[in-house]
Amino acid sequence: MRHTSPRQFIKAALLLTLLAAAGCRQTPRADSSAGTPARERVAGTRGGTISVRLTSLPKTFNPLMVGDESSLLVCLYLLNSRLIDFDHDTQSYVSALAEQWKTGADGRTVEMTLRDGAKFSDGSAMTSDDVLFTLRALYDARTGSPLIRDAMMVGGRPVEATATDARHLRLVFPEKVAAPESYLVNLSVLPHRLLEEEFNQGKIGSAWDVATDPQRIITCGPFVVDSIQPGERLRLRRNPHYWKRDRQGVQLPYLDGLTLEALSDANQTLLRLGQGAIDLADRVRPSDFAALQSSQGVNRATDLGPGLSTDHLWFNLNQGARNGQPIVSPVRRAWFNDVRFRRAISHAIDRESIARTVLRGLATPLYGFVSPGNRAWVAKDLPRTDYSLDRARALLQEAGFVLRASADAPELSDGQGNRVEFTLLVQAENELRKQMATVIQQDLARLGIRMQIATLDAQGITERWAKTFDYDAVLMGLTLTDPEPSSYLNFLRSDSATHHWFPGQTRPATEWEAQVDKLIAAQAVESDLPKRQALFREIQRIMAEQLPVIPIVARHIVSVAGTRIGNYRPDGIFPYSLWNVDELFVRH
Repeated sequence: MRHTSPRQFIKAALLLTLLAAAGCRQTPRADSSAGTPARERVAGTRGGTISVRLTSLPKTFNPLMVGDESSLLVCLYLLNSRLIDFDHDTQSYVSALAEQWKTGADGRTVEMTLRDGAKFSDGSAMTSDDVLFTLRALYDARTGSPLIRDAMMVGGRPVEATATDARHLRLVFPEKVAAPESYLVNLSVLPHRLLEEEFNQGKIGSAWDVATDPQRIITCGPFVVDSIQPGERLRLRRNPHYWKRDRQGVQLPYLDGLTLEALSDANQTLLRLGQGAIDLADRVRPSDFAALQSSQGVNRATDLGPGLSTDHLWFNLNQGARNGQPIVSPVRRAWFNDVRFRRAISHAIDRESIARTVLRGLATPLYGFVSPGNRAWVAKDLPRTDYSLDRARALLQEAGFVLRASADAPELSDGQGNRVEFTLLVQAENELRKQMATVIQQDLARLGIRMQIATLDAQGITERWAKTFDYDAVLMGLTLTDPEPSSYLNFLRSDSATHHWFPGQTRPATEWEAQVDKLIAAQAVESDLPKRQALFREIQRIMAEQLPVIPIVARHIVSVAGTRIGNYRPDGIFPYSLWNVDELFVRH
């Protein structure tokens, strides 16, 4: 599900999950962004191929083994269908490989009916045995699933499944959950007859790697693997046995194929978009948006508004010790753990300036950990720490800090005379965050705080904040593709390894963290939607008051598509332009 810092995802945060407690219910929906294009949905024309920019190619074709965004996109959205799907047009969850499902009154038992006539790409029938096999392979420790296994665990225990016949299954969750669908939507189905031997040998985790003969990769989604040129491009072709049809009964997808181009360089992406060599690209850099939007060429650029991902800053609040010495120096620990210090820092950061200058207006200032792009669940009445140096100074004075030197060169010290200075870690490869850090450095200097900026690669930063705890502060954020509150679970829970500011607590370090633990557990089993919304809103209120992370901005999703692409209906939730890939077509 879902987070990350830097590219390490929260359990299920990368996977769309459901907000409903029973099949096919609709989530709360706000008005669409003004920047969203007309929602064209017409009968398309069969044929043609389009090219899509990815920053990197997938690392696997095995849906059990996805651990990065490109593999997730390819394995779960392009090559395979899932048991349940998410319609971005209606913001509702709809049937896919599971034709019907019903959650029992106990909130644990789900009766499921598979789609009649569902087939794999080789023409073989998909049955309940394939679903049972997929679950067995997923939960087997020998498989080593890096993401999906955790996303399918409930309280550390697996979902049990039995089949009554070829199309009917009963799934029993180990405990009541608010949305059983939030687990079922994670699951693609593997053909057991082709992979049983590898499973028995404990080798299914290495099956279908990127060196596998494409003929051996059997899928159940709109496309199959045609060919791959490592590091350059992946070609997919239409699955002739795909289950889905349009309203006129025409089998989808309309496209004959997709070419996925690996382009990490933004300049090359811009150039190839301008040449018409690439048809679709999501999350283009803000500096390119104006040029693409105003051009009269072959492309249309769209600001989809804030996505689910956020940028935030946090201090090291770790109160533990190593070798008899505190992990964080007592002086800095006193600063960082004082909520008045954190609020002062938050008041001193000019988010409007960051959104306007660094991100060219393609960002929304943020005051809570949930992006406004999460329309169904964001709390809109949170306490805000708006930009105010006067308020920041007052909070620091209240906390015992002393401002010395001149107005032109202020110096802030604590009550014991220690100069207030710390180092902020920023990803070396993230240019926008480095620019944000520079603005924050200038903002805090106005308070007399000396903030130094140190850059490390993403892996190095993760090592510091999640393992060695050798840092003062980090500028990073959350990367989410799922609006569901449980996607934030590992970020919020005090015992989680991805609890940014103090991971892996044996017991909550503060009363407010203990309260958040209780609330996140309560919302996970609450099936009444208004009550669940109230629980999640209370979590957001506590976080906005305590500020263990200081929200900065929610970046907007910018999508670019060639004008020849029909049924282009991009959305701010992953996978952006490709959520309806089976309906896209080439205008002739």
